[in-house]
Amino acid sequence: MTHVQNVDGQGQLLIGERFSPMTYHVTVERRNAGYRAKVEMQVPRDWLIRQGFQSRATLVLSSGDRIELEHDGPVDVSDSISVLLQGAALDYGDRDALVAAFPEADESSS
Repeated sequence: MTHVQNVDGQGQLLIGERFSPMTYHVTVERRNAGYRAKVEMQVPRDWLIRQGFQSRATLVLSSGDRIELEHDGPVDVSDSISVLLQGAALDYGDRDALVAAFPEADESSS
């Protein structure tokens, strides 16, 4: 795999039945003829606790796609002040499919 770009996007984090606007980070890598995108975000620990977060949340992208984000088990006050939520790697057959899911990735070419 070859690293292609890093971009930030704006989405909505869904925890329980509550949406909150959040910035997320996408790392894009080239995989043969396709692309692989990995999504992660840093979220304040105390805010997650107040939202009732356990270990999973759904990120709704501006494209409308949904990505499940996870943390290694329930969040509590012993965790770092900023908690990393990560999604599974997503594979796209071509650049058009990648940009359809992540319009923010359109600003750079590979």
